[in-house]
Order: sequence, then structure tokens, then C-alpha cells
Amino acid sequence: MNSRLIVKTAYANIYTKPTFSSELVTQALFSEVLEIKSSRGDWFEVSQWDGYVGYTHRFYLSDYKRFTDNKFLVTDRFISIYDSSDLSNLVMIAPFGSFIPAITQEDGYYMTIIDDKNYWFSYSCRELPLDSDFRSEIIGRSKKLIGSPYLWGGKTPFGYDCSGFVQQVFKNKIPLKRDTSQQIKDDRMESIKLESIDIGDIVFFDMEGRGVDHVGIWYGENQVIHCGGEVKIQSIDDSSHKCLRDHIIDIKSIGNILDE
Repeated sequence: MNSRLIVKTAYANIYTKPTFSSELVTQALFSEVLEIKSSRGDWFEVSQWDGYVGYTHRFYLSDYKRFTDNKFLVTDRFISIYDSSDLSNLVMIAPFGSFIPAITQEDGYYMTIIDDKNYWFSYSCRELPLDSDFRSEIIGRSKKLIGSPYLWGGKTPFGYDCSGFVQQVFKNKIPLKRDTSQQIKDDRMESIKLESIDIGDIVFFDMEGRGVDHVGIWYGENQVIHCGGEVKIQSIDDSSHKCLRDHIIDIKSIGNILDE
């Protein structure tokens, strides 16, 4: 068995157990390479780039064959994937946050190969590296995802949870762990006071009185952008449900990482 498989669909659901009725804990995106730890019939126990482990079904996957190191990060909400270079037949979409291995074509489009099939996409996705002003880039990326619904375990514009949203927005400059409880322990980032916060810094909350359980990104002007019900910009003083300011337990500055 190949020790690696690649996601051939827009995303692959990853569960706690090898059954669709178990809890959805995270997702892998189009063209993501997964390490195989074990298999049970058509189910695979997989490890992702962030170390997250769970079970996913063969339906989503194809054998991995490395053909290029040239990759593109999708920073649009979605991009279209076609099965011919004339872009006449749309066959799938790749969501925000996908890294797509690609070969440059003379006609101004890129080609990728998955499941021994050739697919094409346009230059509308952004080539690495990113702008030097990464804080502004973070805000710009986040705003493209406004209105995406909440989904426990979600990591795409079809549905995010709070930590999945933050993790995907910070790709690729600052790779973060999957869960809020892991992200708050990231020792690359320094804890700061609210008075010192800058756009793009990460704000952690205890909303239920049980420890860190929510995370968002500082938008500026006393606002965060976060996935709470949906991806939205919200004042930390908004008391329509729970006043976010009262539940802040830590703020992490991304400044040290940007200075490296």
C-alpha cells in the first residue's frame, strides 16, 4: 500500500472512527497529501500536515505521485478546476487554503495531475510568496470568507469552526495547529495586552467558563473577525449575546514570527 494518498475531491471529511456516523473532527483540502498510518477496508487512518490524526474514506482519495515542487495557495474563496485546457468543462472547485501542485502552461493556465488525470486552473489563485505586509494580507484573506457558515470540524468556506478558520487564514506564512487548545500554546507567539494589539494578532476566549474554547483574529477598531455562527466581523463590546471583551483570556502577537 502506498504510504501517502492525495485528496482528489474539494475536501475530505476526517472522523474520529472509521464510520460516517462518527464525529467529524477536521477536513483535508483538495490536493492535500495524507500520511497513511493504518487501513480498515475502504477506511484509512491518516495524519495531516499539522499532525492531526483521524479516519477518512477511500472515496475522497487517490494514489499520490509527486511531479513538481511548484505549489499555489488558493486565496480566493474558491477557484474552478477544469478537465481540459480550454476550460470548457468545470469538474470541481478547490476551496480557500488548498495548496495545488502545478505545472505552468504556455496558454496562461496551470495544470495539475491527480488520479492520473490532468486538470487546469487559471492564474486567479495566488503564487507564493505573499506580500511582505502580511498583517494586511491576513485581514484581506479573512474578509473573503465572511458569511461562511459554522461547521464543527470544518476547514472550508462550506463551513468552518473557529480554529479551522484561523488556521486556514494563516496558511502558509504561519502554520498553526488545528485546535484552539493547541493554538494558544504556540510558543512562537508572545502574549500581549489588549493595549498593544495590532491587526492580525490572535485573540483567545473562554466563552463557557471551562477554559479556552474560541479564537478569532484582531480586525482593528475594537473588532475581531471570527467564526461564531458564521464568519463575521464583530465588536468585542457587542453585548447582543455575550460581550467578547469579558471573555478574552489571552492575546498572541504574530510580530515575532513576522520578524524571523
